[in-house]
Amino acid sequence: MRLHVLDDRSGRIDHDGPEYVWAQIADDIRRDIESGALPAGSKLAGGRKSAEIYGVAKASAAKAITALRHERVVTVVLGCGTFATRNGQGPGEIACG
Repeated sequence: MRLHVLDDRSGRIDHDGPEYVWAQIADDIRRDIESGALPAGSKLAGGRKSAEIYGVAKASAAKAITALRHERVVTVVLGCGTFATRNGQGPGEIACG
């Protein structure tokens, strides 16, 4: 399992645009998973780190992950982290340590 830490993405968020900030974050992560930039099974950054990466409040980052979880784009494993999935499939073998 490899943690995928993304570069600063604060420039990708339009705080004054018509789309909610959390939806923009979800769209960005979804694109990375669909393109293969975040392969299935990749561990995503946690809430605080994601908020730093996107330059947003922690609540906005958390809401984006919740939306992706409902879409089955990511899987949240309590005590272990958030993982990319592909085509609604689980992230595969996860070894939490």
